[in-house]
This record gives sequence, C-alpha cells and structure tokens, in this order.
Amino acid sequence: MNDPRATLPALLARMRQSKRIAIFTHLRPDPDALGSQAAAALILSHLGAKQIHRMQFADAPPPYRFLHENLPGELSTWNSQWVGAAEVDTILLVDTCTYAQLEPAQEFLKSQHAKIVAIDHHLSRDPIGPPEFLYTDHTAASCAEVLWQLAALAGVPMSEQLALPLFAGLVGDTGWFRFDSVTARSHQMAADLSPFVNPAALYERLMQNETRPKLALMQRALAGLRWSGGANRDRFAAMLLRHSDFTETGATPNQTEYLVDMPLIVSSVEVVALLTEMSDGRIRCSLRSKHGLDVNKICNQFSGGGHAKAAGCRLDGPLDTAYERLAAVVHGALG
Repeated sequence: MNDPRATLPALLARMRQSKRIAIFTHLRPDPDALGSQAAAALILSHLGAKQIHRMQFADAPPPYRFLHENLPGELSTWNSQWVGAAEVDTILLVDTCTYAQLEPAQEFLKSQHAKIVAIDHHLSRDPIGPPEFLYTDHTAASCAEVLWQLAALAGVPMSEQLALPLFAGLVGDTGWFRFDSVTARSHQMAADLSPFVNPAALYERLMQNETRPKLALMQRALAGLRWSGGANRDRFAAMLLRHSDFTETGATPNQTEYLVDMPLIVSSVEVVALLTEMSDGRIRCSLRSKHGLDVNKICNQFSGGGHAKAAGCRLDGPLDTAYERLAAVVHGALG
C-alpha cells in the first residue's frame, strides 16, 4: 500500500509549484529508472517548470541512452560541486527512496530534506524528505506505472514521446509481463500506451543491443556457478564475478543487467544471487527469487532492500567471504 500521508493529488499540487527541479534516480539505472526520469521531465515541463535537470551519477548503459533523447531540460552529471544545486526549489527522486541507492549525493540530499519529493514503488524506504511528499505505491509493478497515473491526473496528453519511456519502464520492471507483480492496471497501462509504441522495435533496442563482451561476461558468470540449499535439491544458485572478469572480457560493470535471472530456469532453484566485486573492493549483491521467499528481507539484514522477489545489497569483501555471509542468511531463510 502507498503511504496514506502521501497522495498523488498532493504530489501533483507540490509539483505544480516547482519551477527549478533536479530529478534524481538510483545508481546503475535500469529502464524503469531512466524511463521514469524521462517521463517526470516531460510531465514537469507540461506543468510549467522553467528549469529541469535530469541528474545522473554516470553515463547510462548504451542500450538505454535513447530514453533520454529529445527531452526538456539538461542532462547533468552529479558531483559535489554541481553549480545548479543552489538554484533548485525541488528535488524529485524517482524509482528510489533510499540514501544507499543515491550514495554519491547522500550528504547533499540530507541537507536538502525539505525540498525532496519522491515517487517510488519499492518496499525499502528512508525518511528522505517530508512524508507527505514521499509517494511509494508497493502495488505498482513499476515506477513508470505511477508516473503514468500522475500524467493522467495532470491532464498531460499521451504522445509517442511520453509513451516510449513509460512503456520501457513498464516492460523493464515486469520482465515483459512475466513477473507476478503484473496486475490488471499494468495491462491497462500497456493498452493506453500501445498506439504510440512499437513493442517489437522497443524489445530490440532494450534487449538485443548488447556487445560480445557481455556474452563473455555471461560465460564467466555461468562457469562460476555455486549450488547449495540441501542435499537433494539445489535451491540456491550464486554466481560470482571478480573485478578481473571485467578487465579480461572488456565488459563494463553496467553490463551485469539480467545475468542474475539466468539460474532461475532450473526448476529446483528458489533463490539466485549475483555477487560482483567492485573496483573499491566492496561486493554488490543482486538477489532474485521465485515462489514465496522474500529476498527484500534478506537484503534488509545487510542494509539493502528492494522488492520481495528482487532486491540488492552491498557487502564488504573479499568476494568469497561475502558469498559465505550471504549464503548463511539465504540458507536460514530457505529452512
């Protein structure tokens, strides 16, 4: 359920007052994050915003960069000396409501608490801004689904420019309608957007636009699979990627998208994890599950979070030690 203190009409009224806005989304943005950020910029422009900054922490993965083409405002890269920081009257967060996912700007955001508005659909949430303007709808299959509702409430006419990022966010976070987070509302949204979007062309841009190093990284991930979770059943599958795997294959850290899902095709597997060694020695962990196991609760134990069946966290290295720590908690959850 969304927070009863925050409503879409209240959020819309606050956004109508915003004239100079910075729109942030989480680290390592996926199609839902980038699509929601793009849709928010279009909605705010319709509402009369005079200055819009779409903030990024690093360049988006190449297959997703088209989502930020031909949009109002500027695409700005965050750094602690960002010159536009003093000018903004509103800071809009989309597809996240936690400091951990906004780590490079964490101290800045804490200093700007009163200016923050958030639109999200994850279970994890920090008191990152005034509660009446932190809208989190856990029943939404994607953040883009909330932006679609907001656009309708604001009277923004649907167009190809708006429908493309909204549809990308929807299919990105629902696995092209495979996940059980999909509801009738998700399909209603798709029906509303479908006259403006070519799904086959969008699939090719999002899902068939990778490089050979991505396949080489996939080979490394599968070659290092570790199985556990019971003597007679392999219920937990984990893949470990070392920093050297990236340098040796030529792949980049943002090319790990969707790797974690691969072992779920095995019928006995209930939980999968991808542990990636980062350049600073810390370990980024992504977890997925099927059936009833809640990986958000697992990641909460390591100050992470996300959804019940898709969540993440970060652990201290070394990689093998991080795996052992994570596996112990997963095994406890599996029972």
